[in-house]
Amino acid sequence: MSESESSIDLTPRVNARSNLPRWIPGLVLLAVALTIIGLVWFLATNSQSFLEADQAVAEREDLGDKRFQLLGSPISSAGPDQTIIIGEAEYTFFTVTFDGVLVDVVSRGTPPDLFDQGVPVVLEGRWQDGPLPSNDYVFIDGANDGWWFAADRILVKHDNDYRKERIDDAENRGQPDKSSDS
Repeated sequence: MSESESSIDLTPRVNARSNLPRWIPGLVLLAVALTIIGLVWFLATNSQSFLEADQAVAEREDLGDKRFQLLGSPISSAGPDQTIIIGEAEYTFFTVTFDGVLVDVVSRGTPPDLFDQGVPVVLEGRWQDGPLPSNDYVFIDGANDGWWFAADRILVKHDNDYRKERIDDAENRGQPDKSSDS
C-alpha cells in the first residue's frame, strides 16, 4: 500500500441528527390542510346564487335572508316619484319581472344610467318580509305581496356582454305578462 492510500479514512460515517424537532413537518402539514379547508369554506359560504325572478319567488322561503343575485327586467323606468330620501339614505322603489312573475324591489341609492324599462338587470341583495322603508309607498302594478327584494347593487345589461344568448332570453322572458291585463 502506498502512503497516499493509507491516509484515506474508510470508516463509515454516522449522520448527525438534524436539530429540527420531529413535530415541525406535522405542523407544516396541518397548516397546509387548514389553509385548504379555510379556502374551500370561504368560497362555499361567499358564493352567490344567480336566480331569475320567478325562481327566486318560488324559493323565497328556502332562501331566507341569504344574499343572492336576482335577474329580472324593470316594468317601468325609475322616475322621481320612485326615489325617496328617508333620513340620510336614498331609496329607489321599482318592480322587476321574469316569466310573468313580479318582484318588488327597494334599492339603496340611485339606479345606474342605463337602468330602464324592459332592460334586464341583475340585483344583488336579499329578501325582506315586512314593512317597506317608506310605509306610504305602494308599488303601482307591482306584486305588493308583503315581500320585497332589498338590493344594494344594480348591474345593467350592456352591449359587450359575452353571454348574449342569456341576455336575449332575459329580454324576451323579462316582459310584463300581457295575459294578466285582461
